[in-house]
Amino acid sequence: MKHLKQILLACVVLLSAMACSPRKENIIIISTSDIHAKIEELPRLAAFVEEARSQDTARVFLVDAGDRWTGNPYVDKASHAGRPIIEQMNKMGYDVATIGNHEFDMGLDTLQRRLGEAEFDIVLANIDTKESALKQPKPYVIKRAGGVKVGFLGIVTNNANGHPDGKDVIFEGTEFFSPDWVAERYGSTVRRKSDLMVVISHCGLDRDTVDLVKAFPYADLIVSGHTHEQYSGKVEGVAVVQGNSKLRAVGVTTATLLGGKVVDIQTKYMTLPEEECEATKESVEEYFNDPYFNESVGTFTAEATKMGLAHFMADEGRRVAGADIGFYHIGGTRISSLAEGDVARARIFELEPFNSDMVITTMSYKEIEEMIFQKFNDKVNYKESHRVDLIPSGLSYTIVTDKSGDAVAVRLNPDVKKELYKVAVSNYVYENKTYPYTRRPEEGRTPLVTTYLINRLAEGPYTPDNAPRGVIE
Repeated sequence: MKHLKQILLACVVLLSAMACSPRKENIIIISTSDIHAKIEELPRLAAFVEEARSQDTARVFLVDAGDRWTGNPYVDKASHAGRPIIEQMNKMGYDVATIGNHEFDMGLDTLQRRLGEAEFDIVLANIDTKESALKQPKPYVIKRAGGVKVGFLGIVTNNANGHPDGKDVIFEGTEFFSPDWVAERYGSTVRRKSDLMVVISHCGLDRDTVDLVKAFPYADLIVSGHTHEQYSGKVEGVAVVQGNSKLRAVGVTTATLLGGKVVDIQTKYMTLPEEECEATKESVEEYFNDPYFNESVGTFTAEATKMGLAHFMADEGRRVAGADIGFYHIGGTRISSLAEGDVARARIFELEPFNSDMVITTMSYKEIEEMIFQKFNDKVNYKESHRVDLIPSGLSYTIVTDKSGDAVAVRLNPDVKKELYKVAVSNYVYENKTYPYTRRPEEGRTPLVTTYLINRLAEGPYTPDNAPRGVIE
């Protein structure tokens, strides 16, 4: 009996020790960003997520860092614009997402309707929607996974013009704030309520690894988006991950907690496996059976590179405007090439998904030099600077740089030398006040870029010009 009592006492001590031992829990966060309506890749993502969720070793969260649409006409120009991507995200069981700059492209009314259809949490902390059609989103959400509380806070880029990238008009009635403002207002609250704190950012990797890390040094993880890069690592002790765009890769973060404390956090980006979820594949294929988008609108006599496509947009805009010179921007050329042969209407809408047009104005020789010079040395839009960004029609140019890579001069070679030129420039460049060049009054607009491109193809076969018209030396 005495021996039995000793055994029972030992068991009680052991159980007490086990009860007092910190509990180990694992969290996996699969993160997407800048999907840009690439729904044909969703079957692979769905299979990847299903496999992760089938394991019993960790709780899986699926999150998105914004820019879910703008890039695929089957989504963007659906009868309910943007809805196909929301439908698929609902089916896949997303947990939380933030809002990217391109979510605003379709206007606040459409954005609000799509957000109302989302069956996952939408968080954005640095916006005041005021009296606009967009309801104020939650700044953050706390989710439970077993005994762990995971806090997700959302933030979107805010430029010097007071709003994210995009036309001024689509942000009317809203106000945006800096990461420092968000950190001061919400940061300590989310940290206090969370065992694992995640900032879902659509600010861009360059800003996330500097501005956000400084603003949120107590965050465990920053899920990054906006700049279409692949990155995983730690900056000042904060884990950061970005999985590129269009589902070319996804972020995967594994966090281990012991007694509610993060003891290890590892990030990586992964390309999706080839396996597909058949149910998702069948559902997605239904969106692509639209004869209007699949109809040929003309032919290319040779393959067009991205530069050749930008020339197509600049040349036809200049022609339609009756201008001396045209300028499009390479960032608005959204596909990398078009093959020789028939061109489907959908491909033109993919090439230019923003409903852009060209602004007709006048510029002097010096003002054109200034525009190219300032755009090249842009200190605000880092990802668009120090490259041939402004694609010309009616002239070529050379940018002369110093040892640091900054422009020190621009040499123009216009077809005709004039005191004042009639110029057609993409509305994105003309309207974006972060580009500090002299603007003369607007004198008119072209039709939508997609309209004048389709009209040109209807006239007959088109031969692209792929030779560069801007060089750096």
